[in-house]
Amino acid sequence: MVELSPEVEGYFSAFDQALKGLAEVAQTESEKEPQSAVLYEELLRQLGRLEHSFACWQLKCHFSGSFKFDRRESGFPPFKSVMELQQDMVEGEENRFDLPSQEQIKEEMIELLLKFKQFPSDLQRTMAERVYFDKLAANDVFSAYTSPRTLLHTMNERTGRPYYIVTWSVYDGVANMPMIYTVMMEDSSDEASARPRAKTKRGRRRDWLSNLHHDGLPNLMLRADFREFTQKNSSYSLNLTTIATALDEAFYHLHPKQLRRFVLGPFYAGGLTDHNEKVQSVLDDVKDHKENWLLTWTVQELDSKEEIPEKKGIFSGTQAKEIFYVNTDDVDCAAQGVSAIERYALVPHTAYQAAYAKGLAEEIFNDYRCYIASGEHILRHV
Repeated sequence: MVELSPEVEGYFSAFDQALKGLAEVAQTESEKEPQSAVLYEELLRQLGRLEHSFACWQLKCHFSGSFKFDRRESGFPPFKSVMELQQDMVEGEENRFDLPSQEQIKEEMIELLLKFKQFPSDLQRTMAERVYFDKLAANDVFSAYTSPRTLLHTMNERTGRPYYIVTWSVYDGVANMPMIYTVMMEDSSDEASARPRAKTKRGRRRDWLSNLHHDGLPNLMLRADFREFTQKNSSYSLNLTTIATALDEAFYHLHPKQLRRFVLGPFYAGGLTDHNEKVQSVLDDVKDHKENWLLTWTVQELDSKEEIPEKKGIFSGTQAKEIFYVNTDDVDCAAQGVSAIERYALVPHTAYQAAYAKGLAEEIFNDYRCYIASGEHILRHV
């Protein structure tokens, strides 16, 4: 079995603390905002997949011998590592079939030690490989692209249209960062409007709610095309206005009302990354890898301010069109083509204190809503 270098060990230790802290942030905010619980629940699910990926990458190091990460940009593993993990999942059953079980390997190790007085180095490597493939098969990893899932399917009483909240995720191959998308949209197609709405005991109509957390778009006629669209139009280089406008034009009966993008990263770690001089000057002074990291994330939002109805004519017509609101009063929003941007940061208390002692806390965290991790507790810094 290959021992991890102090650098690789420190990287996984720091990221483990960061992801656990972020999950705690999501859980806390979900309790504060029950109306957004379905979105936080999805975020927690995606973070679970990402944590599983990191656990598998760490196990693989014990028999592969090395691990690389993006030191100068995102701080995350490169896209190549994501693809290799996906490939290992595909080949996992075959590899597990070829390898002895963990119990068999343990018995052989004991026999080699006690009977032949030999250290089982090769068997340790085999055990590490077997544990890796067993772990990989236990849960989903965060893949390069994850197909859309419907989080909410209800009815807009004002328009009489079915209303969807749909999510999908990507690991951007250029930026080396995981991203989660959610879109809220109405469906005006006949296939969608044919769906029934339930009635209460008093006979009044209520929102129809079903098929929570099911794969794909509820409209089966559009499901395959929508999946193809999201697969081709989710790169970090595309701003939300470009994506939403393309979605609005590509689907005659889908009307996107809000598009959100959750971008996780960059991640900074003392002695490991090198993409911000001021941040690194603080983190490099904190030697404990469980305390010398900083995780940032961004939430971008684009809202539709109105829908221009379709026009029908004898010889020609136009489909309905969404007019999206870009906040031109904000320089960042205007540059990124969004209605709103929120930036967040999660930092251990020790690292925050180091930044404060250097007089850099305000400068580093000025544009961020900052959370401070103190032990198992998350403090929201005001």
